[in-house]
Amino acid sequence: MTTGDTVLWGKTGRMRVTYTGDSGAVKTTAGNDAKLKGGAEYECQEKEYHSGLFVRMTIESGEKVKVKRSDLKKVT
Repeated sequence: MTTGDTVLWGKTGRMRVTYTGDSGAVKTTAGNDAKLKGGAEYECQEKEYHSGLFVRMTIESGEKVKVKRSDLKKVT
């Protein structure tokens, strides 16, 4: 890759991210109501984080929420 990103494929391909967007109510991909907290850590697929404009991240309840990649920061 020429962008300087290093992709480390783990055993599960998951990585931790920090949500930097606004806290508030959102809809999950299943259509249920959920809340996101700004500054909280969540989990997502590493491949999706590096290649997509939108990323599905897993919240505490185990459901997935679709957010903009620009609202996420990789946890090192």
